[in-house]
Amino acid sequence: MALLLQIVIAFTLYLMTKAFYNLKFHSLASYPGPKLWVLSRIPYLVSMNTGRFPFRVKQLHDEYDSKVIRVSADEISFNDSRAWKDIFNRKDLLRPPQWGARPPGVEAFNVISARATDHARFRKALTPAYSEARTREYEPIVRFYVEKLMSRFDERITQGKGSAVVDFVKWANFTTFDIIGELSWSKSYQCLETGTGHAFMSILLHFQAVLIGASIGYYSWLNTLVAKITPKSAFQMLENVFEDGRQRLRARIQLQTVNHPDLMAHIIDYNSKASPEDKLSDAEIEQNVLAILIGGSETLTTIFSGALHYLLADRTKLAKITEEVRGKFASKSDINATSVASLPYLNAVINETLRMCPPIPDMLRRVVPEAITIAGHVMPPGTTVSVSCYSMFKSSEYFSAPEIFEPERFIARVNNHETRSDSPLFHNDLSAFRPFSMGAHNCLGQPLAWLEMRLLLALFFYSYDVKVPSGHKLRDWTSQKIYWTWEKQPLMVEISKA
Repeated sequence: MALLLQIVIAFTLYLMTKAFYNLKFHSLASYPGPKLWVLSRIPYLVSMNTGRFPFRVKQLHDEYDSKVIRVSADEISFNDSRAWKDIFNRKDLLRPPQWGARPPGVEAFNVISARATDHARFRKALTPAYSEARTREYEPIVRFYVEKLMSRFDERITQGKGSAVVDFVKWANFTTFDIIGELSWSKSYQCLETGTGHAFMSILLHFQAVLIGASIGYYSWLNTLVAKITPKSAFQMLENVFEDGRQRLRARIQLQTVNHPDLMAHIIDYNSKASPEDKLSDAEIEQNVLAILIGGSETLTTIFSGALHYLLADRTKLAKITEEVRGKFASKSDINATSVASLPYLNAVINETLRMCPPIPDMLRRVVPEAITIAGHVMPPGTTVSVSCYSMFKSSEYFSAPEIFEPERFIARVNNHETRSDSPLFHNDLSAFRPFSMGAHNCLGQPLAWLEMRLLLALFFYSYDVKVPSGHKLRDWTSQKIYWTWEKQPLMVEISKA
């Protein structure tokens, strides 16, 4: 009993000493931030796992009136545009280990979780598949599924005798998942065909589970305990996802010819020419394609639904994009990747949606291996440094009226002679605007993303009149939770043919 008491006293003294050190003598002690978050990781993790973390980080930057705040004992959040280059242009800053963990039973990394050497190898294999030239080859596939979406809408409009109420989030998710499935495996998930989501979607896009796993990773003893007590059956659904991926991969590799260019063709071609040490194993291909499926579906659904949400909230802006698209094109056949790229208001709407609803609004974290200077601040080794797209893009330091959806701020950027410098609307510092990140870890699929965003929105607004259905009300977009990405609620829209 006496020994137990001694252990308790010693442990308590240790915690008190550590807390006092973190508050007063730690190398990051001079940075402002909530003391409770410095004393314990628990408030940080609670905020993260309740879906409010990015909102809280922005609030903290505002409360402390500082571009640099301390969000845990060893983590600094930057709301300074210089941090983009200082952090993400460096290849030696890697993700914290908690954010690169692999699921149980998975040995291979992917391009998101990989360490430096593997990451470079994966990028080398994947980058050619996303070049501007290759992306143009994917346009027929993208258009095929966008038109299939519209055919589903047309069926419902006919059934509704002139109009239909649809959940745009659900149908946008079906579309993006079918597109990226077809481009990955040359086989879609048939979501639009069946009108139901593939079981694969609900597992692969369950980001709250990812955050729970990362949270557990901050405590090695808890990580070990959970690994030991969790029955294998708990991971069976995840294993089913991986098995589905393996089957699709084997089937795709066995195809001698395909009906259209796809991403896998470039990976297979890379492997056929790569040296043994550079080749991707089947497990690595599988894990990278699963990462592509996530990046090529969920994030685009955010942009489609976010754009429609904010346009429905402002009928003037909705009329403006509708008039631009319908005034430019005589028929749907005139709408293509080249023609929509030059539409100023459409592109401004997309950019403003990327600002208001960044696909990855959460923190982009990196660990400092040695002392470096970030945005004028020397960060000691072992510090986790981060940038939150949500907080940065909503900063009044960089954007005038940051809480207001104003596509015109990006038209000013495109047409410099129309900047109207007398209006505060156009006083924006776009060095802070990096929706696809930057550097070695930037988004590989930007050309494909732009193709899909422009084509779907242009065809949609050309084809349909839209409004908020009677009896429905638009919720505040920011009332939705964020688990790494936005947990989107249904967006009910009444559509009728134009």
